[in-house]
Amino acid sequence: MNSPGKPRSHSWWIRFLLLPLGLLYRLWTKSLRMDFLSPEDEAILKDSESPAIILLWHNRLFVAGEWHGRFRSNRKCHGLISGSRDGAWLESFYGWSGILAVRGSRNKRGASALRELARVIKNGNDVGITPDGSRGPCYEVKPGALLLAKISKSPILLLSFRFHRALRLSSWDSFFLPIPFSRVSASGKMIDSEALLSGNSPEEAARIVQDDLMSLTQD
Repeated sequence: MNSPGKPRSHSWWIRFLLLPLGLLYRLWTKSLRMDFLSPEDEAILKDSESPAIILLWHNRLFVAGEWHGRFRSNRKCHGLISGSRDGAWLESFYGWSGILAVRGSRNKRGASALRELARVIKNGNDVGITPDGSRGPCYEVKPGALLLAKISKSPILLLSFRFHRALRLSSWDSFFLPIPFSRVSASGKMIDSEALLSGNSPEEAARIVQDDLMSLTQD
C-alpha cells in the first residue's frame, strides 16, 4: 500500500500481467517509418549538442519514446508524471517506450520532482513535458510547464508529429494511435529559454510557446 503523499505505483503482479501489452506496444512502434517533414526539421531535431526540455502535445505521446530512441539515442529522456493512480499507468507506458519516469505526487512532491528534473538536465539528459498536462485543455500550454526552463536555463525543443495514417481516440485530446507500418513525420523548433523568459511574464511566455507549437501541429 502506498503511504500518504508517495506516488502510486503498480504492484509486481500488475506489471507482470501488463508484459504482453508492453511487448505489443514495442512491436507496434518499431514497425513505424519515421522521418522529418523537412531538412530544416531534421537539422533541428537531431542536433543533440546540449540537453533540452522537449515539449510536445499529450495526444502525440504514443511515439515520443520511440522517436527519441532513434534520433537522440546518445542521451536518455526523462518525463514528469503525476503521483496519482492514473500516473501509475502512465509510468508503465513510459517504461515500455524507453522514457524514464520522474514522479510528482498527490500533494507536495512537485518541487522535489522539479529539482530532480533539473539534475537530469545538468547530467546531460533530455526531459520531456506535455505542456497541456494529463487532462487538458487540449493544445493549451500551462505556465507551470515552463518552470523547469526557468530553473535550468536549458533550451526548449518543440516537437510535433504528423501521422499519415492514424486512429483517434475519443479522449479529451483525441489521442493519436498510428496505424502499424505507417509513416510518422517529425517537425520541430528550438527556443532560447532565457530570452523567452527574461522579457515576458509566465503567461506571455506560455502563449508564445503555444503559438509556436501550434504552428507545427497538423491534425
